Amino acid sequence: QHCYVCGQRGATVMCCKEDCDRWFHLPCAREGGCVTHYIPHYSSYCHQHRPEQDVQVTPEPGTQCLICMELVDDRKTFRTMVCPACKRAWFHRDCIQGQAMCAGILCLRCPLCRDIREFLSQMFILGIRVPFR
Repeated sequence: QHCYVCGQRGATVMCCKEDCDRWFHLPCAREGGCVTHYIPHYSSYCHQHRPEQDVQVTPEPGTQCLICMELVDDRKTFRTMVCPACKRAWFHRDCIQGQAMCAGILCLRCPLCRDIREFLSQMFILGIRVPFR
């Protein structure tokens, strides 16, 4: 199969949406805006069918990522996320992924409001890999 992100052969991951024929390499997934669920059933979705945050807020101008302190995009995107509980904590996808790898499932929570339940479930859905250690 050909990877729809890089165009090379050997793609082994297929979008789980019915009637979608997009294949991609796992390393190409992030670049292509794909989402992989690292929870049982391990499903993957292309950029068109990936789950998105259902929170309807936008960051105020000059809002910084609470992890790296760099500015976030002026709207919610694939690379910019918001805490579903407090709706005020904004961060980059790569930043929260790094935080998740360090914290693990027992310690990962919103950097601002410290919510764990709603925050963690949303991170799983949005494809953030959280190790069980």
